[in-house]
Order: sequence, then structure tokens, then C-alpha cells
Amino acid sequence: MKKSKENSGKKMFAYDGNFYTYTGKIFDLLVVSVYWLLGCIPVVTIGASFSALYAAVTKSVRYDRDTISSQFWKAYKQNLIPSIPLTLIYGGVIFIMLLNIGILDAKTDSLWGLFFIVLYALTILFFIISACYVFPALSRFAMPAGWFVKLSFYMTVRHLPISILLFAMFAVSYLALLNQPAFFLIIPGAVTWVASSMIEPLLDRHMPKEGDKEKNEGGTE
Repeated sequence: MKKSKENSGKKMFAYDGNFYTYTGKIFDLLVVSVYWLLGCIPVVTIGASFSALYAAVTKSVRYDRDTISSQFWKAYKQNLIPSIPLTLIYGGVIFIMLLNIGILDAKTDSLWGLFFIVLYALTILFFIISACYVFPALSRFAMPAGWFVKLSFYMTVRHLPISILLFAMFAVSYLALLNQPAFFLIIPGAVTWVASSMIEPLLDRHMPKEGDKEKNEGGTE
């Protein structure tokens, strides 16, 4: 029995054992969180950074395909140009809705004003949730921007329970980051790891038909 425990301990701390495997993955999540933060700095590249974060975590951390650095920067460069229209669309709509809410809140206290405030808030909520799908889809598929928007809208409604769960998870993460900025070192990568396990099966179901190109070596096989 004692010998069995010793062998088990040696196996755990072997180079390919559980200890090094999991500590390596945690380190990768820390590294990719920093990469994501750096990638977001130019603002207009936020979409590319989210897409690269998703691709790197899914392929390198979850499926052990290549290094985290290689996967992130490869996806970042590949999705940089295609992501800009999507970033402008989603960011622009959310900004306009927030602006309208601010104007209505300052200028009116009528029921009509309240109605439009609620309507704009729901629009923001819908776009935030659909963004949880659009940038992961961008990391997988090569399609026109309009098709990514349509796909994200459809997935938001079609998979509503998962959509709500994703929003709740990202909302809690956002509040945690506001409360403790040091969490930026782990939360982006860790949350993406969890989100990937929910989103990847859905993306496989909505894979573009033959004739549309799938990027990055066909997803997660």
C-alpha cells in the first residue's frame, strides 16, 4: 500500500503528471489574460483580442494544440481586419443606446421616457449577449460581417438558457474586476475556458455549409 502511494506521488509530480499539467494550464491562463489586455489597448482591436483569447484558450489550453502565445497572436493577426467592422457595430450600438439613456434620464421623467430607457437597456443587454457568440464565431469561421451578426443574434435567441448563463458569468466577472483589478491576471482566461465548453458545441451545430470556409484548421477536432 505504501509503495502504491509513493508511485502515485511520483506519477503526479512527473513531467507529464497532473501537477505539471494543471499548473501549466493555469500559467497559460495568466499569460493569455495579459495578452488579451494588451490586445484591447488600441480600443478598435477589442474584437480581435476577444476572438484571439477565445481561440487560444480553446485550442491551446483545452485541446493542447500548440503554445498559448502562438495561438493567441496567430488568431489576433488573422482576425484583426475582419473584427473591426464587428467591433464598430457592437460598440457603436451600445454607445448610442447608453447616450440615449443618459439624455432621457436627464431630460424627461414621463412614462414614455421610462419606456424608451427600458427599451434601450434591453437592446444593450441583447447586444452584449450576442457579442458572447460573435467573436468566438469569428475565431472559427470566415464569413462576411453581416453573417456573423445574424448568426450571433440567432444563437442568442435559439440558445437562450445558455445565453443568460453566459451573460450572468460575464457580469459577475466584470463586477469582480471592478472590485479587484488584480483579477485581470486570471479572470479573462479562466472565464473564457468555462465559456468555451458551452459555446464550442453550439458553434459546431451552426458550422457554415459547404462552400463557406472554416478558419484555423477546422475548429477543435
